[in-house]
Amino acid sequence: MKTIPIRKTILATLAFTFSNWQKLLEVSIFPFLMALPLITILPELMITLQAQLFGIGEVGTYPDYYQLYLLMFDYGYMALVINIYRMVISGNKSIARLGVVLPSLRFGRFFLLFILLSIATQFPIFISPFLLPVIYFLLIPISLNLVSIANDVPYKKIKLQLSVQLRVFLLKLGVPTLLIVLVTLIGANEFTFWGSIAIIIYWMAISFALCYSVIMANNSKQNP
Repeated sequence: MKTIPIRKTILATLAFTFSNWQKLLEVSIFPFLMALPLITILPELMITLQAQLFGIGEVGTYPDYYQLYLLMFDYGYMALVINIYRMVISGNKSIARLGVVLPSLRFGRFFLLFILLSIATQFPIFISPFLLPVIYFLLIPISLNLVSIANDVPYKKIKLQLSVQLRVFLLKLGVPTLLIVLVTLIGANEFTFWGSIAIIIYWMAISFALCYSVIMANNSKQNP
């Protein structure tokens, strides 16, 4: 395929969000309940991490069960992303009520690829933070398989032209970056922090799934 229409994809992302906001809220219930325990201990956890990593304040102990809460948070996040990918590609009837995602073969494959991509994108932080966007860019073709797996499509190698890959990168991460800059300029507080996090999560999932649908549609036309 030759290109991804950036303007049309932005408008399509906004249109999908406004047209399906009730269903998006519904599929967020189960993921939110899974993430809630970590959210409640997050301030205490951040204080401990700051003291341990940066020497800010007195080093304390980690909250009880924080590792379990981290796993629950990750499960909830993956459940939300799977549901959004299915909504965009397969429609609202393809998801369970309240966004419940139970352990299954599909979830296992999604979890495995998700963890491998997470490790690959986080490892460069220890070398240089500037490598992070480069790694994100290079992993986009593999990351598109997360949308495939969420919709029960087997893993396959996806080839993209550099111009297409760049546009997907800008659509998925460009808007969140601009939002972070904007929030930083106006001054972050608890409301703007959690609000921007929510917008970023939904934007990245919806726009990425829309890019996937355009790429697959064009590939099917080129390879009937």
